[in-house]
Amino acid sequence: MYYYLYDSCLGDKKYNNIISRIETRLTDLGINGKINRLSFLKNIYSVISEEIKRGVKTIIIVGDDKTLGEAINLIGDLNVTIGIIPIGPNNKIAKLLGIPQGEEACDILSSRIIKKIDLGVVNNYYFITSLELDGKNANIECDNSYIISSNNGENIITINNLNYYQGENIDPKDGQIDIFIKNTQRKILGKSISTLSHFINKKLVITGPKTLPIFITDEKKIIKTPAKITVAPKKLKIIVGKKRCFN
Repeated sequence: MYYYLYDSCLGDKKYNNIISRIETRLTDLGINGKINRLSFLKNIYSVISEEIKRGVKTIIIVGDDKTLGEAINLIGDLNVTIGIIPIGPNNKIAKLLGIPQGEEACDILSSRIIKKIDLGVVNNYYFITSLELDGKNANIECDNSYIISSNNGENIITINNLNYYQGENIDPKDGQIDIFIKNTQRKILGKSISTLSHFINKKLVITGPKTLPIFITDEKKIIKTPAKITVAPKKLKIIVGKKRCFN
């Protein structure tokens, strides 16, 4: 049985038409199911937990990256398949999964192509896509074997599980995380030179002389250092489209 969890923002009247078209299409495809609408009074974790106890095996998030990111921190540890019908501007994850906006996503759900993908883990918190941080004075211990120190110039560090970054597709099924460090150094007369370094690892520990904020791009959530980052291989069963950015 399909269970549909609607983002609280979809209560806005401007979404009425698209929601109506989605529900009609789901009915036509024979994959309609129970609907639950989130609100400020409904905690996503308690809502999902209750439905899983009732035997739900497929949960569809109708909304954006933030709601999906919140859901995986419960679903990631359970034998449940997750899907998404993206609505709204913040749907980077859906694009990477090859899922179009609105009612066209219903056909992807009906085709039911399921992949098991890795989840990134930062301080015991799951993420699907990536982490970002200002790397000034950050130390990154990689696989207990070497340390990267980003002390010179301006550094932006991106840690990726599922992403399209600098022209590269990041594979969420390889059991590894990709780290990109963009270093920009100021030169004479205001000119600057940027370089990009790429590392692939399974375990990172990020520290610094002071606490650094780490931005989880899925949920626009902040976690602070010190941070331990690992990979949970093939942790999440998720419905994908043929135009996804990985095999």
